[in-house]
Parts: sequence; C-alpha cells; structure tokens
Amino acid sequence: MKRRVIITITGFLTFFVLFSCRKDNVTPTPQVPQETIATNQWIYDNMNQYYYWNAQMPTGIDNTKETDPKAYFYKLLYQSDKWSSITEDYKSLSAELSGDPVTMGYYPGFFLVGSNKIVIAVGYVYPGSAAAVAGLKRGDIILSINNTVLDTTNYYTLYSGTNYSVQLGALKGTTLESTGRSLTMTAKLTSTDPAIFDTVFNVGGTKIGYLVYTEFISGGNNTYIRSMDNIFNSFKAAGVSELIVDLRYNPGGDISAAVHLASNIAPSTATTSNQVMVNLQYNSNLQQYIQSNQMTDYLYFKFENPSSNLNLKRVFFLTTSRTASASELTITGLKPYMNVVEIGEPTYGKYVGSWVIPDDKQAWAIMPIVLKYANAQGYTDFVNGLTPDYKLDDDLFTAVQFGDMTDPLVAKAVQLITGTSVTSKSAKIAYPGIFRKIVPPEKRNLYFPSMPMKAPGKYPVR
Repeated sequence: MKRRVIITITGFLTFFVLFSCRKDNVTPTPQVPQETIATNQWIYDNMNQYYYWNAQMPTGIDNTKETDPKAYFYKLLYQSDKWSSITEDYKSLSAELSGDPVTMGYYPGFFLVGSNKIVIAVGYVYPGSAAAVAGLKRGDIILSINNTVLDTTNYYTLYSGTNYSVQLGALKGTTLESTGRSLTMTAKLTSTDPAIFDTVFNVGGTKIGYLVYTEFISGGNNTYIRSMDNIFNSFKAAGVSELIVDLRYNPGGDISAAVHLASNIAPSTATTSNQVMVNLQYNSNLQQYIQSNQMTDYLYFKFENPSSNLNLKRVFFLTTSRTASASELTITGLKPYMNVVEIGEPTYGKYVGSWVIPDDKQAWAIMPIVLKYANAQGYTDFVNGLTPDYKLDDDLFTAVQFGDMTDPLVAKAVQLITGTSVTSKSAKIAYPGIFRKIVPPEKRNLYFPSMPMKAPGKYPVR
C-alpha cells in the first residue's frame, strides 16, 4: 500500500514540473483592472439595451478580458455602422455640444496632393476665435504647421494641436506656392454660434435672405436658438420672400436646433398645426417599450410655431459631401411641405441618430446609433446621400467670402429665384485630379434627447 502511494506522488510531481516548464514559455494573459471590467460591462449593458442594431452585435466577446474599453466598444458595432462613437473625455464633449469648446476656431478642408502630402483649405472661421484674431480667413490654404509639411501620418495630430503657427500658400495655375505668410494661434474657449454669417440680397426688388449655418447647436440656455430667431426676425423686417441656407460644411448636431431652423422656414400651415417633421424608429425591444408606455414624444418630432417663422413656399439649400445628418434631416423634413431646391454636391448620407450616454462618473460617454428617422412621407435610407437638383462643385481653393454673389452656388440660387444671371467664377473645379478631398475623423452627428435612463436591463426584453 505504501508503495502505491509513493508512485502516485512521484507521478504528480513529474507532471507538475513538466506543466511548469510549459507555462514559462507562454505569455501570461494581462490582468484586466476591475474598473476596466466595470466600464466594459457598462458599455455592453447600454449597447444591448439601446443600440439600434443590438440584434446584430457580435457574440462571444469576453468583456472581462478586454483591456481597452474604446477598442471593446468598436468590436461590438454592427459591420455597417460607421457612426457610433465613444469618448473617455465627456467634459470636452459636453463643452463642444453646448457650443463653447476650446478650439482654434476654423474649419479645415483636407486635401491629398499626390500620394502622401496634405494641405488644408479653410472653409470658414468663427468670429472672435483664435484663428480670426490671427487673421485666418475662408479660402486660405495651409501648407504646413509649425513649418512641418503635412502628410497622411501627421496631418490630423498637427491640426489638433493647441498652440502652433500655420504657413500659408496660394494656388498659381495648378501649383501651390508659398506666400511667405505665417500666422500664430493658441486655442481658446470660443463661442461657436453656428449662424456665422447672414445678409439680405436685393436683386431686382426681390429680397433674398442668406444664412450660413455651420452646425446644429442650441447653446447653453438656448442662446444660439435665440440668435437664430433674431436673424429670422431681421429677415422678416427686411421683407425677405426667398431664402438661401448654406449648409455646405454642416456635419449635423442637435435635433432640437434642426427642428427650430426648419420651423423658421416652413409654411405656417405646417407650423401652426404642429405637423410631424420626422418619425423615429428604434430597435424592436425599445420600440415596443416606448409604444406600450405611450411615450409618444420619442416617436416623432413636430414643427414648432416660432414668431420668427418666414412662412415660405420654397427654400434653397447649398450642400456638399460634408453636409450630413441633422442637415439632411432638415432638408428631408421640409420636403413634404414645401418646394426644397438643393444646389451643390450630393450630401453625405446619414439617416440615423444617436443618444449621448455618459457613465456614472461622467468620464466615459458612448454615442451609439439608437434610431432611424424618416420624414412625414416615409423617406429614409438615403445611403448615397441626397442628390442636388443642380449639381455644382464647391471649390475651396478659389473660395470667395460669404455674402459674395460671385460664389457659383449662391449665384445659381439667385438666378433661379430672380431669373437674373449673376456673374460668378467658374463652378468647375480648376484642379481635376491634382487635389483629392479626404475624409478626416470628423463628426457627422445627429443627437436626439435620450429618455430618462433606467438601469440597462430594466426595460422588458422579449
């Protein structure tokens, strides 16, 4: 009996030694902190509950072994989803959404030159921003930052800096040449009122309102909504009967600002009776919950009835491929009620919207797609964007300042309104094949107010 015990122990020890040797050659699995696991679980719970494509999320991912919550979030996305996002800096996101970010204050059009070089053509500059104070303006061309030539590996990091100089160039024929001019800027807290320019054109006695609107932001205490109303009241006082809204560089934003802009434009027959502007659809579980609890405010948005409403029969929108999301919602939402004329380039194509969901510590926030919208006639799923009625290129390399009627897109709108041709620069881009637009990691947002959050899993799941 003793002998059998000794043999068993020896066998065990031999196995242990062999096992230990093998283990030494294996890279140990990283220990995931409990805080990271908790963040991952929070991400999963909310995505499982609210995500529009929750039924298409990948399975089999163990969130207790995921070391990077951001990477984990993107692993959960439906393969066709290119819009949902996450941040670990909710404070900065909140400042941006309220319209008071720390920024240089200019809009960059990024262009690829050849195979690797990047240049920036400035689309607009916020009044009072660091860029405006430095003297940067629409149409300026940035060749380098801090005397470093931009390329595909460094351009966005350099652009995103908070203190730098830009070296400017100019287009000579089909060649970019340095002007020798350099501007220095330091990012600062900036009021980014999206209504950056407005004027009234008087052409042959026809009063035409022109508004450049860069993003849909309501502002703290609806500051920018009031600013919008002031502009439309001034249009009314001037006797404006036609309107051009410039959304060429507007990537989207807050649904409430979009509804308010549309309500200032639409015929009074739609606003006074609060007609439906857009209907909303969620994942099947959330849709059922909203309907069964008669939470109708989350199923549609209706036109408002502001006193600044122009009561127009038609409106002209200027668009490009950077016109996205809430911009597209505004355009499509108005179409059942009035003549909507689009001039420019096809839009981006985003017919879905997000909620901003911060964690309990308000450190992380996810912005998952939670819904799809359709206008009152059911129009949605415009995957290739909205096709303009009059297709014209937007050329930032030869851009004129806002309010200049020689801008080809503005000139076309004025011609259609008045029947009078306006002398403009060529609408044909002067550099075919030389400079190619590239898509930076910029926002194309449509944020909807989320319902009062219950703990994930508290809604009935069937």
